[in-house]
Amino acid sequence: MTMMKRAALTAALLVCAGCRGTAPERYGNSSLGFSAVILGARIVTPTGETKDGRLAINFESEQEEYRLSLPPGQTSLFRVEPGIYRLNPTRNVFGVSQAYLTVDIGGHAYRARFPRDILRLDSYDLKPTKAIPVGVLEARLAPAEKGQDRSRRLEVRLDASPITRRKLVEGLIAQMLDPKASSDIRESAVSWTRALEQALIKVQAEERQAPNYKPSK
Repeated sequence: MTMMKRAALTAALLVCAGCRGTAPERYGNSSLGFSAVILGARIVTPTGETKDGRLAINFESEQEEYRLSLPPGQTSLFRVEPGIYRLNPTRNVFGVSQAYLTVDIGGHAYRARFPRDILRLDSYDLKPTKAIPVGVLEARLAPAEKGQDRSRRLEVRLDASPITRRKLVEGLIAQMLDPKASSDIRESAVSWTRALEQALIKVQAEERQAPNYKPSK
C-alpha cells in the first residue's frame, strides 16, 4: 500500500469513528462554561455484579453527538458543551443509530433492544457550569437456557430514581475528600464543587417530593 493510500485510509477511518459520536473528556475540569453529565453503570450476571465489562450510550443535542463509554461499578462525570440533550442509542461507523445496545461482559458481546423507556425520557437542559445526574445504566444478564438466543438473555434499564441520582452526586463529592482517588478525579471533582452542591440540593428536593406508596394489604 502506498503512503498516499495509507493516509487516505487513515483519514477515512477517523471520519467514520467521528460519525459514532465524540468521546467527551471523562472527569474534565470545569472551565470555559462547560456543563457536566453524571452517569453510573452496573452489570449484573447470574453470579452477581461484575466490573468485567463495558457498555455505552449516546448523549445528543442538535449540535453535539457524544458517545459515553461507561465502566461498570463506577460513576463517570463527562464534560460536555451546554445544550438540550437526549439519551439515544449508539451509532455505527456510518452514523446510523443502532436498534440494539451491545454490552461487553467478560469478553463476550451480548445485545438487547434499546429500551423505549429511555427514548421516552424528557430532554436534559444543561446550562453552562451546571451538572446533571442522569442515573445508572444497568445491564442484567439472565441465566443461560439451552438453545436460547443471547439477545434474550440481556435486559437493560436506566435507574433514574431520585435516591440513585443523589447517591451518584454524593459519591463524586466523597471522591473530593478521598486521598486514595486519582489526582485527576479529585481535581475534577473539586473544580465542579459548586455544580455538584447545586445538583445535590436539587435532587434532594425531588426525593422529598417523591410520593411514598404503601403496599396494599
